[in-house]
Amino acid sequence: MMQNRTVDVLAIGAGPANLSLAALAAPAGTDLSLAVVEARESASWHPGLLWSNSRLQVSGVKDLVSLVDPRSRFSFLNFLHEKGRLYRHLIASREYVSRKEFDQYLTWAADHLGVEFGTEVTTVDHDGDHFQVSTTRGTLRASHIVLGIGQEPFIPSCAADMDDPGIWHSSHHIDRGTQTLDKHVLLVGGGQSAAEIALDILSGRRGLPRRFTWVAGRGGFSPLDDSAFSNEWFNPLFVEYFHGLSDAQRSSLLEEQSAAMNGISHNLLSALYRRLYEIDYLDDLSCRHNFLSGVSLVKLTKDRAGFMCTLRDEISTSVHEMHSDVVIFATGFRHRIPAFLQPIQERMPVQGDEFHVEKDYRIPWNGPDVNRIYIQNGARKSHGVADPGLSLAAWRSAVILNSLLDKEYYCLGGDDITLSFLQSLDQNARLGAPSSGLASNTHTTEKGS
Repeated sequence: MMQNRTVDVLAIGAGPANLSLAALAAPAGTDLSLAVVEARESASWHPGLLWSNSRLQVSGVKDLVSLVDPRSRFSFLNFLHEKGRLYRHLIASREYVSRKEFDQYLTWAADHLGVEFGTEVTTVDHDGDHFQVSTTRGTLRASHIVLGIGQEPFIPSCAADMDDPGIWHSSHHIDRGTQTLDKHVLLVGGGQSAAEIALDILSGRRGLPRRFTWVAGRGGFSPLDDSAFSNEWFNPLFVEYFHGLSDAQRSSLLEEQSAAMNGISHNLLSALYRRLYEIDYLDDLSCRHNFLSGVSLVKLTKDRAGFMCTLRDEISTSVHEMHSDVVIFATGFRHRIPAFLQPIQERMPVQGDEFHVEKDYRIPWNGPDVNRIYIQNGARKSHGVADPGLSLAAWRSAVILNSLLDKEYYCLGGDDITLSFLQSLDQNARLGAPSSGLASNTHTTEKGS
């Protein structure tokens, strides 16, 4: 589709967040013209991790739309129905949804939503009436923009400037992982992606390395906190509570809740342990392995045969050097302020590497209120531990859409939560209401009740 046109909303980036926004906005029809542009040629989601048994960590119900509009035609369930595999999926995927199938769903949604691929945004400016968005395919004028570019792969400073085919980030593993056969492989990082890569390498589907070393940092091989009450942190009502805290309180709480986002699922830990047992005792294989908890990579240098790696024990501070042929960084992603915002960046408040974000995911700026800037998956410090994940993607998009339309297009106030908070009890007591949690339909459990 040719550019050089005017839209109400330009969504920059076609990850799950902005796909959700577009899907929820579709029924609004002529009330809101929305375009989604994407620099990549497809909507592929975490393509480096899309082998067949790589698992989604949340329910398929936490798709682009269902938790806000379960009747939407853009639901994961409708995707399965239209593809003629609904019954087989229910039988084959009782325990989990694969990343690969969810990626197929996102690609299907992007096709139906008319995402404009191969369209890289180069600059965003403002002419006094609209945002002027220059792209590689022309210019768009927009009343509002929604940033959904996600995060960029993070590699520690010891290797950030190294450009070598023997080093890659987990986001590129599926393309580069063939290089691990009969090599000494060093894996750095301690989260779910690191564990998935470890299991993939040890599966032997492309041949085993002769030696495999995994350094997992201070957190070690910690399990993901997927317990019932911890999952309530991924409830919209908890996000509202979290947003009302001070910066210091939010920072402290995020640290305490890190296990709900940064750990490894119990099933994956069990599968890894079982695979190591098979390699050591059951299979006629030769693969030495070292799983080093509380150890970090602090120095990396290139030599003729590969890499010299300096490892440090985070508790004892002892240092060890070893040689490796391949280094894989499963060290996560970091927010970045996109270069294309440079023309207006001084007009937007920045906190470190992140923007200040209002309750409705708006980034305040000193331009006219009829032209607004919103951000998806960039508000963890202000909105809580759930912000980077899929769990609240639909709810967040609905919040943004309601704000864009200046009306309650989607009703978001009817859900319940078990957790209660002291200020809510105090407020209800002053009002003469029964003890409750964050909302009138929120329960407080007391002994003797």
